Amino acid sequence: MTTAEEWLASRQIDLVECLVPDIHGVSKGKIVPAEDLAKGGIRLPEAVFGQDIIGGWSENHDLFDVADIDMLLIPDTTTLIEQPWSTTKTAQCICDCETLEGAASTIAPRTILKHILELFHAKNLNPVVAQEAEFYLVEKNPDPTKPIQAATGTSGRQQKTPRSFQTEALAEFSPFLERLYEYSKGHDIETAGVVSEMGCGQLEINFRHGDPLASADGMFNFKRIARQAAVEQGYHATFLSKPMSHEPGSAMHLHQSIVEAVSGENLFSDNDGEYSEQLYAYLGGLQKYTPHVMAFLAPYVNSYRRFEDAESCPTNTQWGIDNRTTGFRIPRSNADSTRIENRIPGSDTNSYLAIAASLACGYLGIQEGLRPSKPITESAWDLERTLPRSLHESLELLLQCEPIIDLLGERFVNVFVDLKARELSEFSSTVTAWERQHLLLTV
Repeated sequence: MTTAEEWLASRQIDLVECLVPDIHGVSKGKIVPAEDLAKGGIRLPEAVFGQDIIGGWSENHDLFDVADIDMLLIPDTTTLIEQPWSTTKTAQCICDCETLEGAASTIAPRTILKHILELFHAKNLNPVVAQEAEFYLVEKNPDPTKPIQAATGTSGRQQKTPRSFQTEALAEFSPFLERLYEYSKGHDIETAGVVSEMGCGQLEINFRHGDPLASADGMFNFKRIARQAAVEQGYHATFLSKPMSHEPGSAMHLHQSIVEAVSGENLFSDNDGEYSEQLYAYLGGLQKYTPHVMAFLAPYVNSYRRFEDAESCPTNTQWGIDNRTTGFRIPRSNADSTRIENRIPGSDTNSYLAIAASLACGYLGIQEGLRPSKPITESAWDLERTLPRSLHESLELLLQCEPIIDLLGERFVNVFVDLKARELSEFSSTVTAWERQHLLLTV
């Protein structure tokens, strides 16, 4: 009897959700009887990676077989957990994807991240990451044409003004947080703290540092958990980058460092506790290549609204020591905790792709022996904007960068751009409430 079979039997599991993170980080898959998990042969159409965020399917037959072929789901049994909110004995398992011939998928986001990690491992380097998730709790609103509002707390009142870092503001959502911690514990997700953020109804939760793949799996699960816990309290959790016009956007800050595989020594710090040449090279890679991977760090039209008012949001690739106005911040810390915080990704990212893209930039920096610019101590918001200001510009920069395309794979990049181009086209053809209000009877 296999370990997975023993695990399922010991918990009397009846059903298993076989989950696949798609291009957007959305959960796809199927529910199967528990005994079928060990048998293998679970299939899903490869076209699930060709579906855009509005439900349309890619019609590019150079990217997807016209026959709509199947792929195999390969359960990663280390991700098996009991689903805590199900009324039946149900477990869930994140799956990798293979062709029917047994080759790894070239377009599955989880596989893309695993490939980037393999490049580091081949050099006896282990990346370490930690994420910070900002998100809003908002009132239920079935009408998408109407603005959303912050969720009503336990006091029966909606937050109307910023209550940043106030513990009383957190207490307003204590039933949600209690359920969130309960579900997170069941998913083996280790959190490191929660604060009330700058926006009305906005929270930030920090996560423990660890293996990038496990961290991405954790964020994939966490978004499901947060949404479920919020619904149980009568409101919604949203990871949309800019859900409310006059409130700050939500980021997914990404802390990263590199350790030596055998010793576990942090290679971003030298023997004297100073920043190492590898840190500088990695940072140089982030500065050079981040504009070219911006589409993975800000993947939707809405994502770029977060950068317009620059409220706690970077606008360029400057770096500094403990400087939160920069795109890349190095927190003051002990030598063994030296790390780079990438403050650019939004909370709407697919964590597999955001982590893979950021690591790829750093990897290229190490490969090319790059050097960063000088650190700044002033406000980076007063300096030149160097990040793309639209999804269209970001996609163009991605297609122009051969080193990034080589690392992520040409087919994957083309699939990603195809999806985003169709989303852009759909958005551009939609007349907004702003246009109707200000232009309809005026121009």
